[in-house]
Amino acid sequence: MNFIFILIAALLAASVTLWLGLALWRGPKLDSSLEHHAVNARVLRDQLAELEQDRANGILSLHDHAAAQQDLQRRVLDEAIPTKDTGLWRQSSKPAAITLAIVLPVAATLSYLALGNPAAITPPPAQSIPAMTQADVQAMVDSLAARLARNPDDPTGWLMLGRSYRYFEKYEDAAAAFSKAATVIQSDPLALSEYAETLARSNQAGFKGEPTQLLERALSLNPREPFALTLAGAAALERQDYPAAIDYWQQLFELLPPDSDAAQAVENTIKRARREQAEAVTSEN
Repeated sequence: MNFIFILIAALLAASVTLWLGLALWRGPKLDSSLEHHAVNARVLRDQLAELEQDRANGILSLHDHAAAQQDLQRRVLDEAIPTKDTGLWRQSSKPAAITLAIVLPVAATLSYLALGNPAAITPPPAQSIPAMTQADVQAMVDSLAARLARNPDDPTGWLMLGRSYRYFEKYEDAAAAFSKAATVIQSDPLALSEYAETLARSNQAGFKGEPTQLLERALSLNPREPFALTLAGAAALERQDYPAAIDYWQQLFELLPPDSDAAQAVENTIKRARREQAEAVTSEN
């Protein structure tokens, strides 16, 4: 924007300077009052010629011809007498044109710097966006909770609030919020998994009961939902169903990039589950 403004201003200043400079540079030109005398003289000569033609054709009598001729001659003499020159000769002034071409742009620039606001065309420096703190997030969560208290018929808002409480590890509040978002949770495998984990963490029964049912529904909607497979394996391990836990985590491992840290962590969990399974079989024997 700064460059465009400067370019337009420079073009305008150059146009005005060029126009005024050419007006000064041109040669002398007679004022229009003298041109008017020349035109009148030509008209009177034409009228005199027509008068002679009418006399030759017998249209005018000798007396009328003489009177008209005297009148025209008097008017010719009036036009021929120099009158007081009220006009002006426009003189060529090349030095003035050169001076104008230099002074006008400089004067315009200095005037703008003195009276204008150059800072207005300069874009403000980019300001870094401050990082959002945990206090800022908490304030947003409190604002959302206050809005939902006034307008509880907003399942999407309740789901967002439940996830926010889960982030702050307020699992009981998160479970209550998730329960009010049932209409959107029932078709969302990830939300069902989050709700299941929240319930498991908010009571001593763990994954027993409703959390496991929620995970089963999530996997029925999407058998390849990573978080649901993770929690389903944890629920199976909790009830000491080692084959089921290993199966869930093996499916999860196949979804992950082989060389990733997540894949390595899942592989270690599978190995630990197999060791526990082996120890359980040994202790039974």
